[in-house]
Amino acid sequence: MTDAKFQNAGKKVGLEIWRINDFNIEKVSQDQHGTFYEGDSYIILSTKEENKYDVHFWLGRGTSQDEMATAAIKVTDLDSILQHLTVQYRELQNHESALFLSYFKNGIKYLTGGNATGKTHEINLDKFEPRLFQCKGKRNVRCTQVKLVKESLNLGDVFILDLGREILVWMPPESGRLERIKGMEHAKAIRDSERGGNVKITVLDNDWNSNTEWWKHFGGKENLNLIKSSHGGQQDEGYWQERASEINLYKSSDSSGKLNVEKVHTGVPDAKNLDTNDAFILDAGIGGIYVWLGKACNPSERAKAMDWARQFLEKQMRPKWTQVVRVLEGAEPEAFTQWFGNWNEAKKPVQHQPKLFQVSNESGKLHVEEIADFYQEVYIDLDGDDVMILDLYNTVYVWVGAGANKEEKEAAEATAKQFLESGALPPRPKSAAMEKIFQGKEPSTFKKAFPQWDDKMFEKQLRSVENVRKILFS
Repeated sequence: MTDAKFQNAGKKVGLEIWRINDFNIEKVSQDQHGTFYEGDSYIILSTKEENKYDVHFWLGRGTSQDEMATAAIKVTDLDSILQHLTVQYRELQNHESALFLSYFKNGIKYLTGGNATGKTHEINLDKFEPRLFQCKGKRNVRCTQVKLVKESLNLGDVFILDLGREILVWMPPESGRLERIKGMEHAKAIRDSERGGNVKITVLDNDWNSNTEWWKHFGGKENLNLIKSSHGGQQDEGYWQERASEINLYKSSDSSGKLNVEKVHTGVPDAKNLDTNDAFILDAGIGGIYVWLGKACNPSERAKAMDWARQFLEKQMRPKWTQVVRVLEGAEPEAFTQWFGNWNEAKKPVQHQPKLFQVSNESGKLHVEEIADFYQEVYIDLDGDDVMILDLYNTVYVWVGAGANKEEKEAAEATAKQFLESGALPPRPKSAAMEKIFQGKEPSTFKKAFPQWDDKMFEKQLRSVENVRKILFS
């Protein structure tokens, strides 16, 4: 029996979110979209058009086994209501997919606690307890609630101190431009969505080291010298392994009572390697794990698919946060079909969608972040301070922003080549070309990948923190 709270799910284009609470689901109001409690599990439905659904179940790092199991059961219910047309994604806190992150253009926020500790989205300003958030990330910025102590601070990240009726945004000298912008956007979102606009926001940039209101919460300004630098600390998300990963296809079943996998192909697979009567696991290495279910698979097999993926990851000793996607025969997304050398005409030709990545090589480590559902907006996606890769499959553009430093400009092609050889993308055809281009000199084929390209965008000086600050708070 399906959950009545899913009755109207997927009827309209857009995003719907439910929070797991004591074996049941509660719908999350739109003004709380993008805020997640670390102790809970959530179900997210993205409806793009009729009969096209992406379902994500998000697991906080402190969620219980019962909540995880409930989320899996409820996702199965939702899949039934949507006539088994959903593509399903497992999302782990701090390791969410680019598609998931694209739903929340202002970034996402993690709160400590959850239903088990009585934490709710309701705010009582008369009994408000101050909260400190760390905003971290090069491209996909996440704001995570941390302990309100001086030891939580560092000079490389933006921090938000939420006092209920006042919010302080602390921008130390080593913090990045995008982190500063996202920090201000988060503060504005708290003010407008959670507090009805009745909050004073103070941005601390030039006075980051002298503001009395800020420092009184951290033992006074005399503790300034105890705040650690960002150098040598925990790295932002996005570092990739540099060795190429081999693609493997496995036939899977649990007829014996436990998961059995049989390798049926190594290297780039062909659609004919799949059988409508069976289930398969495609291991794309860095690109994630895909569980493909043939049309003849029964409801029990469809329900077990995600658990099969979990068991497979354990057997292969892969990280728990490896991206996992469940797909059904006849409704395969391009993210799955891109790994096949020949997705035959009997199914449908592969449609290679443009992909945008921010890529850098810091201290010898390859750093990559994918930007899904991207736009030209210069302080959100196509950022002039970075080197970007636009993958059009037959052509790979290495775009060098005007604000990229000398080392990044000189190493752009080598870094891009390193990324392409890492196994993060499907193999390119031999005729594929890599072309280095510069901001303001983009060819028409590059521009066509972006909705509503504006040649004057880069002349509008929208990129500065100062200008964004004026736009947000004027």
